[in-house]
Amino acid sequence: MKYEIVPISRLKPLEKVFPQHLNNLEAMINKDGFILKAIIIDKKTGIVLDGSHRYIYLLKNGYTEAPVFMVDYLSDDIRVGTHLEHRFFVDGTTGINKQECIDKGLSGDVYPPRTTRHFFTFRKSDISLPLASLKRTKPCDVANLIANVDVSEELNNNKQYLEEISREVEVIVNYMSEVSETKKYLRKQVDLMDMSRKVAFFPGKFHPPHMGHIQTILNIIPKYRKVIIGISQDIPKENIITDPNAIELMLKQFFKSFDNVEICAFSGVLVEKENTNGLPKFDLIISGNSEVLNWSKKNDIECQFIERSFDTLSSTSIRNIMKNEN
Repeated sequence: MKYEIVPISRLKPLEKVFPQHLNNLEAMINKDGFILKAIIIDKKTGIVLDGSHRYIYLLKNGYTEAPVFMVDYLSDDIRVGTHLEHRFFVDGTTGINKQECIDKGLSGDVYPPRTTRHFFTFRKSDISLPLASLKRTKPCDVANLIANVDVSEELNNNKQYLEEISREVEVIVNYMSEVSETKKYLRKQVDLMDMSRKVAFFPGKFHPPHMGHIQTILNIIPKYRKVIIGISQDIPKENIITDPNAIELMLKQFFKSFDNVEICAFSGVLVEKENTNGLPKFDLIISGNSEVLNWSKKNDIECQFIERSFDTLSSTSIRNIMKNEN
């Protein structure tokens, strides 16, 4: 949120302030020369919802302007209670309501210090506003807005407020524990569902790799827990156009950003193997080669046919073109 500088006359107090707290705040602000937090007010009535002591400090010291965050007090995003744990209460009473606060603020018969607790959906970020940037005139008498209490009463109030904070922290800790358990449960469900998806083996010489290969692999990646691209190194030396090691490097480079893609090389001709020894572990084979699919069925391996090139040149066509050009 962005704060605004407004005439301090627009602001209306809702609560009195503690004298010692005001003195301590005044000393800190005067020493630093900055207002660190904006005062939060209702944009319609000007009632101060948060920052009563800062408001009284500015008023007392003759400032005619104040930095404020304006909010719609009647919005459901803003809640009010009499204790900090009321931040988490949706049902039941919180000891006070907005209309009571509005009536009190407009009447001028303000509440005792720290009667209300207002809760917002945004963080109260620092503004670090220099005091020198605010217009100023003569000091103002604010005695009617300072509670007539001694230090011991103010000290007891602070202790009670600390107890409220402790109870609020306890609520937060319990909530975090609940969320953590929910996270563990959902992670387990995701892992179980992920394990139910299969690992696919997509073998080929990829000699050379072309867009048909890439398009096919990209289409099958979302369907499986992992896709293993198996590069056969069985290429006769006289036919080598692209070195098998270079093919492996190219495919690894292209798919490096995919967590569920693995590139591996295997020796020998796949369809001449008696079993899957020497191959990575997988659940099914995906291929557009009928010999590979027949070998899979022969070895009781689940297989799936897939179109090989999607209207692009095949590796054989590319090799023939390159040979003719040479």
